[in-house]
Amino acid sequence: MDTRRFRTLRALRGPHGPLSRIAMAGLAGLAVAALTGRAALAREVAGLFRRDRWVTGSHRLNWYLRHNAIGRVAGLQAPLFDPVTGMPPTAVDALQDWLAKGHDPRHRLARLNVLAHRIATAPDTATQAAAIAAFEDIATALVHDMPVADPKAAAAPAGPAPAFGLSEARAALIALRQIAMPWYVISGTFLGAVREGTFLAHDYDIDIGIHAEDFGDAAFRAQIAATKDLVLVNTSPHRDLALQPDGLWRDTPRPALYRLLHASGIGIDVFVHHRDGDLRWHGSAKHRWDNHDFALADYTIADLPVRGPADADRYLTENYGDWRTPVTRFNCSTGTPNVRFPFNPAALVEHLRIALRPHPAREAQIARLILWQEGHLHQRGAEGTRLAVVPQGAGRRRRIGIALRPPTPVGRR
Repeated sequence: MDTRRFRTLRALRGPHGPLSRIAMAGLAGLAVAALTGRAALAREVAGLFRRDRWVTGSHRLNWYLRHNAIGRVAGLQAPLFDPVTGMPPTAVDALQDWLAKGHDPRHRLARLNVLAHRIATAPDTATQAAAIAAFEDIATALVHDMPVADPKAAAAPAGPAPAFGLSEARAALIALRQIAMPWYVISGTFLGAVREGTFLAHDYDIDIGIHAEDFGDAAFRAQIAATKDLVLVNTSPHRDLALQPDGLWRDTPRPALYRLLHASGIGIDVFVHHRDGDLRWHGSAKHRWDNHDFALADYTIADLPVRGPADADRYLTENYGDWRTPVTRFNCSTGTPNVRFPFNPAALVEHLRIALRPHPAREAQIARLILWQEGHLHQRGAEGTRLAVVPQGAGRRRRIGIALRPPTPVGRR
């Protein structure tokens, strides 16, 4: 597998000396000022490099380049990156002002990122309602001619996945022993341990879980930074807005998904597992998977000792249904009976961005399928397709077994 990404991330994660931080802050600030003409955006990016947050600063810089006229002329694809995450209010205002001058689809999608932030942080119901209405107006113009999702196209064979070798997978799993928190294998990695005794032949990453009561964000980041063969790629906190007594849609972000990269190039998804009554759930900004709460037991995978859910049959049945039958065509949004999709406007923007892409067609159809079946998209005769930010039943809790189910199953792994 390609190891260049690991080396690049390690270099960006630092730590970097004071002179390097000051030099990069100056260069990045000048670049953003030239690309956007907004001093507040230039200061924000310069501050990221000065505080040694080079990964976020590089993502911001890349995002501005791809949304500038230079990026559009060069045909650079807009990245799946929310530019508003972690931005101070003055920078959000400057970004909104800069994006208001563009009217092509990528600028409209970017304005939706800003409006998603406005919805989640609105101080009162009137402000939130206005942000929702503005979001729906822009999004409806983007999806006006979008047809109903085609389940057959969503179930089409995926392109070849960058499957990893056994030696690399073992090395990555051994490297995880440096995490001083009790972790266990889950999802496809656990399925491989139980059914095959080794990693699934068609798998391309490693999935592990940590109970929320055993997890600490700062400690986890410090432990990963102290290793030589693991690096943090990004995080995806879980957000699920619910209607509050004061009429506002609100939530509290919760740690959910930490994406790591091993020196071999293998990706590792670390999911924080939260207790909710008799459930134990994990997820991301876009997903939540529910399982009945579980104890842990000892297993082996590729002759390495690991921990995993003690009642393997119940856990795997909740995740995959008929888990004993190997299936190589899999998508985590359509192949898991225990999935649900949180009400998160920022995640809605990401689904829309994928749904509007012409390629790859299968991923676009899956995103459209989610939007239609979750109640965000509606057809209104001559008015065409319209988008609703708040789907019918938003915030209502769904139990295990109620999930997105396309008429033609995409498959399970």
